Amino acid sequence: MKVAVIGGAGRMGRWLVEYFLKQGHKVVLSDSRYGEAKTVARSTGAKLARGNLEAVEDADLSVFSTPIEVTPHVLEKLTPQFRRLSKVMEISSLKSSIVPVLKKISEREVRPLSVHPLFGPGVQKLTGEKIALIPVSDPALELKLTRNLFPDAEMVVVDVEEHDRAMALTLSLPHFINIAFASVISDEDIIVLKKLGGTTFKLQLVLSESVMSEDPNLYASIQMSNPYTDEYLAKLMSKAETLRVQVAGKDVKEFSQCYKDVQSALSKDSDFAGAYRKMYQVLETL
Repeated sequence: MKVAVIGGAGRMGRWLVEYFLKQGHKVVLSDSRYGEAKTVARSTGAKLARGNLEAVEDADLSVFSTPIEVTPHVLEKLTPQFRRLSKVMEISSLKSSIVPVLKKISEREVRPLSVHPLFGPGVQKLTGEKIALIPVSDPALELKLTRNLFPDAEMVVVDVEEHDRAMALTLSLPHFINIAFASVISDEDIIVLKKLGGTTFKLQLVLSESVMSEDPNLYASIQMSNPYTDEYLAKLMSKAETLRVQVAGKDVKEFSQCYKDVQSALSKDSDFAGAYRKMYQVLETL
């Protein structure tokens, strides 16, 4: 099978290039960052196309690992080039602006796949990893095709709105918290803080520094392209202000009640009881 990876010079794009090569497919990649794409092609053995049009020509599967805000435009531009009955897969972390474009593509007898790998490019094996599948036109067929492409991964089928709402809570919100945390401690002496910081600080620092090591444009897209992000950020700020007022006013009673309410809600999670132990296990691996 010929696989075209559009955006193959990015971290996830390169992961896709290497993954499909390991599966025994012929892989061609393209990227606007031609120099970086050339490096990826040279190091992996994939073929380098001079542009997106050349890459998707006669491809059995065209995979798009492009920035969220440009993916719809790139898909629309290349639609006439997709071979009949070929597969077109995009892996964006947000879907509301992309799925309508894929629906139009499906009308041309092209098989669209809207997936979101729920893991990063550091993954070596897919066993135990999850991939979200957002149905476009034929849910049963799309699930079958995606399972054939990633047989070792677990598939989670979810509609567009539920997916993007979940991403506001599982991506946008944690990233926002870690960026805010990092912005505060960046004004301090990190070396001293690392010497004096306890287990919670150490783990939070690792999370924050990992977030801050990424491409700021990617993280801006995750924050600003999701229509549900602001709703949850407003909720976060409101709850944070309530806690701040309780702390500033030394209101132990209200603080404790708020703490117990949240504790009670989280205790319904089956993993809650072992969370403290898991935190130390994570720190030991670090």
